[in-house]
Amino acid sequence: MEAPVYHWRDRDGSITTRRAVARGIRDRVTAVSAVSAFLAERGMTEARRRYQEHVLRGDLWLFMEAFGEGDTAFREAFLTHANAFADTVSPAVFDGLPLHLRVKWQLIREGRAAELLALLAHEATDRDTFHVRGLLRPRAQFPGVRDPLPHRVTALSAADLPVHAHLTEAVWRDGLLHLSGYAYVRNAPGGPPVAGWLRAGRRLVPLRMRTAATDEAAAGSGRSLHGYERSGFSTVVDPRRLAGRRASRSAPAVWKLEALVLGGGRPRRGPMRLLGNPAAPAVRYVDGRTRVVPVLSGNKLELRAERIDAVLAGHRPTEAGDGIRITVRVLGGGTPTALRIQEWHTKEHREYPLVPVVRTAPDRTAPTDGDTVETGSETGSETGPAARDTAARDTAGAGAAEDGRTVAAEVPLASFAGADGDWGVHLVTGVRRTPVAVRPETDAARYPASGGREVYAAANPSGDLVLTDRCAQPVLTRVRWTDDAGLLLEGTCPPASAGPVELVLRHSGHQEENTVAVEREADAFRASVAPGAVVSLAGVLPLAEGRWFPFLRERGETDPDRYLPLRLAPQLHAALPSHQEAGGRRFTLQRRFHDRLCLESGSVLAVRERGAYGQRRLREAYTAARGGALREAVLYASFDGRQYSDSPRAVHEELARRDTGAAHLWVVRDQQAAVPPGVRPVTLYSAEWYEALARSRWIVTNTHLPEWFERAEGQYVVQTWHGTPLKRVGRDLEGTRHADAAYMASMPRRSAQWSVLVSPNSFSTPVLRRAFGYTGEVLECGYPRNDLLYAPDRAKVAAALRQTLGVPEGHRVVLYAPTWREDRPRRGGRYALDLALDLDEVRRALGEDHVLLVRRHYLVGGSVPENTTVRDVSRHPDVTELMLVSDVLVTDYSSLMFDFAQTGRPMLFHTHDLEHYRDTLRGFCFDFENRAPGPLVPTSAGVIEALRDPEAATAAHQEAYAGFRESFCDLDDGTAAARVVDAMLKGAQA
Repeated sequence: MEAPVYHWRDRDGSITTRRAVARGIRDRVTAVSAVSAFLAERGMTEARRRYQEHVLRGDLWLFMEAFGEGDTAFREAFLTHANAFADTVSPAVFDGLPLHLRVKWQLIREGRAAELLALLAHEATDRDTFHVRGLLRPRAQFPGVRDPLPHRVTALSAADLPVHAHLTEAVWRDGLLHLSGYAYVRNAPGGPPVAGWLRAGRRLVPLRMRTAATDEAAAGSGRSLHGYERSGFSTVVDPRRLAGRRASRSAPAVWKLEALVLGGGRPRRGPMRLLGNPAAPAVRYVDGRTRVVPVLSGNKLELRAERIDAVLAGHRPTEAGDGIRITVRVLGGGTPTALRIQEWHTKEHREYPLVPVVRTAPDRTAPTDGDTVETGSETGSETGPAARDTAARDTAGAGAAEDGRTVAAEVPLASFAGADGDWGVHLVTGVRRTPVAVRPETDAARYPASGGREVYAAANPSGDLVLTDRCAQPVLTRVRWTDDAGLLLEGTCPPASAGPVELVLRHSGHQEENTVAVEREADAFRASVAPGAVVSLAGVLPLAEGRWFPFLRERGETDPDRYLPLRLAPQLHAALPSHQEAGGRRFTLQRRFHDRLCLESGSVLAVRERGAYGQRRLREAYTAARGGALREAVLYASFDGRQYSDSPRAVHEELARRDTGAAHLWVVRDQQAAVPPGVRPVTLYSAEWYEALARSRWIVTNTHLPEWFERAEGQYVVQTWHGTPLKRVGRDLEGTRHADAAYMASMPRRSAQWSVLVSPNSFSTPVLRRAFGYTGEVLECGYPRNDLLYAPDRAKVAAALRQTLGVPEGHRVVLYAPTWREDRPRRGGRYALDLALDLDEVRRALGEDHVLLVRRHYLVGGSVPENTTVRDVSRHPDVTELMLVSDVLVTDYSSLMFDFAQTGRPMLFHTHDLEHYRDTLRGFCFDFENRAPGPLVPTSAGVIEALRDPEAATAAHQEAYAGFRESFCDLDDGTAAARVVDAMLKGAQA
């Protein structure tokens, strides 16, 4: 767009910038009061009532949320002006507000500011939680609200006490649908579910509920106030009980699953929900004409019992090979005249004439119940749909009634437009449209089309035939857990090219990728995955927590839009989900989006340790343990447990050399860091982690400890931090777009728990003191992590790493390490990858004698697209080792520049967004543009050109480089770790 389309007036007190300003609440109340008075003067009573409710819920609620952030002047102004407006509102309007707003407005009306603050602080982590008091007339009691409130304010309605009935698993076993999960009344923990049933209108089918204790409910609630330990249940649904209970012969019966739970003084019912967005369980046939179709209405599981009037008898290529011959067994009344296909979205449709088919004796190529499904630990098709897709005969499907009639139609492949679409298949009988059902054991098939496309014939989630026009995609015909906790995947996929392919597992959240080798023979492929032992630069580690989707891609392909998702043959659907324990966690294979395979890596934490409730209990245990005797142990944390690296690693290695007898404990997040022998990994957020924080004599960390941490008597806490501040940090961020007022306010309290702060250079000492509000001891010794740059064996370390990375002798190594940006989208706890340097052009321009090592910031997700020149070294645990092998550094504003300056090697600064980063996003602690030890290059092409001869490109900056080293490398001499350890041992004796 060439012209502005929206102008935003940024002013003090604007509700979109800073709400906690006295002028803002005054102006807003003046405005809404004027509107309310305008409506009153014109006798618009109902409009005024609705407007006042809107103001209480919206306009003034936004300022109410900021009550805790404001100073005394703002809080006084808020109470004054908000009450002035509230004085004009009738009690009936307040009574119509949601519970939490009724309570807050009552506190405002009574001027109970301290209790309002306490309630808002509680809601910041535990929204919509309270205690239920009273059985006959239940009312809410909120944490932080000390004195009673009127009953009309705290009275609880049915909507305030909803039933949460969550299914953790729904799977077919031995012809029965096995359900397990938990059910409780929110905020009213009590006994187990007392009953469960299937309901269709006024008809009920009772379920036998087996109850059990569980920690799953508390872990999944997302709240810390209640435990719901007695809420577990399991039950079994026999589909045969639903077969004869249809509302009529033609209309299906939809059975809703419900649970009954006691809570808040009376029984309450709620729907059973299948959380986590899995596919619904597979369709199950009860007899030849009746099936039960599990469906998800939102996330509520329902079972649809229905009679089928037409079933697929077979499909195969036409004699000419230019179409699909579809054979259907007619089971219902009437004589169909045509077969109709209709695209689901556009409603475009086509019809083809039907011809009768003379029945033959049953052929073994026609599937029968159980013919293609393996048992035990394997699920799969013995030959698979692609191997047998042309073998289907015009015979009756399994279980078809003997009085049925068989018809066929031919659908030309030219009918499809070559654009992605799903075409439903129906028989036409007059004005009636009858879907063609597909029994679960019937093979799917692919019919090749031009341009690498195919028409795929298979059942949709409702069990009816769909012809899918799509690019050719891989279909899994066998999925098996092996004895060594591996996963074997076999399937078919028409080769899109003659080149090799690989399997890639892609995380659905932060988009990280892991590749696996693929064996391929013609259309068939095979891959073995070890989810509990994935080899990477970080070591042999399990897949990180979350959902991983498998794809096939051509080797070297980097565009995710060109990856091919792995889909499951229909015969595999009913056997999923399936589980396997490996590497200290549970892995689950499941379906998503009907036929997509998903591998879910579970949490490494025990169930009782998960969630807000489990963590609150562990914090309470931490508080109790903090006054106990200290252990002679050192607890290390690097980047919140993400790596064995940085200054904590250097301190550990120095302590280990001295053999002090202390135990060495390393914080590890989600098992994603490998530690050396002699070091015990401690899982972040586990009970062991809390205990180690309370009782370890020494703690060494390079990031902030939790806000609730308090240094125990005799404990010695070393804060090394993790970089010289070029960009503003901590309290220095005040006034920037991404400033966090609560985080900045916590700095002095957090930093007061440190025994010593390690400063990397003389410049950093006053900056870090100011940014963190720190008033304690500072050890100016340089960074322990940089000791390696001065170590006598650094050449040996560099040679070993070159060999590990496969860097040929004589190749120039470029380290590309951009920093992170808060304004990038965030998924899975990480910011989106945004590489401004054109990696393909790097390969083309610099030739084969360069290697570009790309390292993502630890807060950035995604995977770096690799090629013959580019290597993704983000998982390598320690960046200092990467600096040893690098001839040139390319960065933007990363603090890595201060460490790399000690090598004296060239640096290039790709400052493509300098003005935005400097003036809007973060800002700098000094005049970076005039003091940078290398050229500031705004374009990718300019960086690549400079890399052709980095010495020449940086020649004009030699004086600036020398001044930079003098200012920022004045303390490093290779002894920083030793000096930190000396301080630790001395501090323990004090």
